[in-house]
Amino acid sequence: MRRYLGDPAVRRGVYDGVVVAAALAVLVVWTNVLFPGGPNESDSDPEYVRQILAVYAALALLLAAIGAHGRPGAASAVDGVKAGAAAGLVVAALTMATFLVVDNVFFDVVSQQHDKVVSFAGSGWSSMRAWVNYQLLGGSLFVLPAGTAFGAVLGYLGGQLRAGRRGNGCAANSGG
Repeated sequence: MRRYLGDPAVRRGVYDGVVVAAALAVLVVWTNVLFPGGPNESDSDPEYVRQILAVYAALALLLAAIGAHGRPGAASAVDGVKAGAAAGLVVAALTMATFLVVDNVFFDVVSQQHDKVVSFAGSGWSSMRAWVNYQLLGGSLFVLPAGTAFGAVLGYLGGQLRAGRRGNGCAANSGG
């Protein structure tokens, strides 16, 4: 681990990813515990779809910014990729961990969410808590590599934008 965190781009990505994940953790607690949706409100309702898409768009912009932040000075394009990938992995892991904690600590609140109730009813499981945890852990098998990959791509784009803004001409000729 020390070897990876010794790389300045990876270290920046991890630190920036922790900050983004902390903000997402506050949002998760806010929307799932403090002000949860009603028993008939679904994540697929139009107002929630817009909110979810806005969070994804903000996250994409943040990952691109982290890639730009991970590529300071005359650093190579790989530094933006490394920073974005590290941030994407950290954000994905900590967000999944946040949901795992929130869904278990505040199970009485989250077990009333419409989508969870409907999905659990059709699952065939006898324990909703076990089913929720299984879904989260199974989802992590997709979310962790996907978060890392999206972070790498967006980090690359952010790094390229930063290289292009430095006035080195075309972004492709800026040390990448």
